[in-house]
Amino acid sequence: MKEKTITFQRMVGKEEEGLYLEVPFFVPDQAASMEISYEYDRNGNIIDFGLLNEKGELIGWSGSNRSRIVISDHRSMAGFASVPVKQGQWSILLGAYKVEEQGVVITYRVTFYLKGLKLYKGDTHIHSSGSDGNMTPEELSLAAGREGLDFLFVTDHNNYAHNYHLSSTDLVTMIPGVEWTHYKGHMGMLGRKRPFKNFISNSLEKTVEIVEEARENGAFTVINHPFCYWCGWEWGMEKVPFDGVEVWNGGLMPERNQACLDWWDDRLKEGKRIPITGGSDFHKYEPGRMPASPCTCVYALSNSAEDLLEGLKKGHSFLTISSEGPMMETWAGDNLMGDEILIGSEIMFTFWNLKKGDVLILISQDGREEIPCKSDRLSIQRTSGKAGYLRAEIRRSLIKDYPYIPVFLSNPYYITGEKNDKE
Repeated sequence: MKEKTITFQRMVGKEEEGLYLEVPFFVPDQAASMEISYEYDRNGNIIDFGLLNEKGELIGWSGSNRSRIVISDHRSMAGFASVPVKQGQWSILLGAYKVEEQGVVITYRVTFYLKGLKLYKGDTHIHSSGSDGNMTPEELSLAAGREGLDFLFVTDHNNYAHNYHLSSTDLVTMIPGVEWTHYKGHMGMLGRKRPFKNFISNSLEKTVEIVEEARENGAFTVINHPFCYWCGWEWGMEKVPFDGVEVWNGGLMPERNQACLDWWDDRLKEGKRIPITGGSDFHKYEPGRMPASPCTCVYALSNSAEDLLEGLKKGHSFLTISSEGPMMETWAGDNLMGDEILIGSEIMFTFWNLKKGDVLILISQDGREEIPCKSDRLSIQRTSGKAGYLRAEIRRSLIKDYPYIPVFLSNPYYITGEKNDKE
């Protein structure tokens, strides 16, 4: 992550003793977090510290106990609110509690950690003891950190009480969510503490109203395991608005996930653009069940909740069987999967953590191209064909003589327009 540091001073005279003073500084665009430290001659001087954001709102106050704080939207130091580090004029609150006769010079140092596109790994569908899971959110965050994950969406059934108590760690961003749960289907409502006022619906009209309320509140709405035998989506895939679909659920048999994958690919062929997610649907550790299996990997500007949510909404993501991969890096100029590109654009793919015998499948409006994987790494380049889409799958036989199933799925590039004149 790129850094930018500024240093400035404030001289406080004896006549200012007992006053609260504002020391302004400017926060640049695209700051993910910032670290503020200050130093002065503490022999006879006591200088308190606080912070106002770009709107003049109090972010926190530490008195003189500290000489360093960190601010970010998902994990600020104790005593300071977790808020976005937005561009604009912020102010340090300087409390001149005790000042020697000769005055005192305070030196402030602010380091901004700037956003830059990076791959983050996590799980979009996980349950805690807030509903029918057996681990608290705190225990889930510790488990996720041990698995090398960067984020978790906690999605308890019809319950958002836990969302007001989520605490991120240095490793894992804990993001609010709810799994709206009905006898006719489940929907993940991701990224908002309280996406709806009341979960109860006894009609299609009320269901539509609840989903629209969640979307208006900024939640990313995802139909979960729509082709599950026991709790599939019975409202009709065309009758309720939604933003994305969970094509890979860790609790389902492969044929049920394949049914959803087939449905999604048919919609892509019709010209629809539906971003996909994968979720473990984890409740407790049991054979074959663990967080981030599958793992959702998102390209985002930072590991803040809003940046990760934005990456999911844009389809800048892929799904893989675990946090260990297979993994992928891809680009088409400045564009990522989920973006629109022109006919004739060059697309680069690099895959790693493959196994010999894996099969890479490139799926487009034109059909399928199958490429055997002969080593643990594969790089290829393709030119986008006719208008439509291009996405990648990797299939593997997990057990000898067992049918090949997906162990990797990507969101597509959307191909449009005339042939790129540069080609």
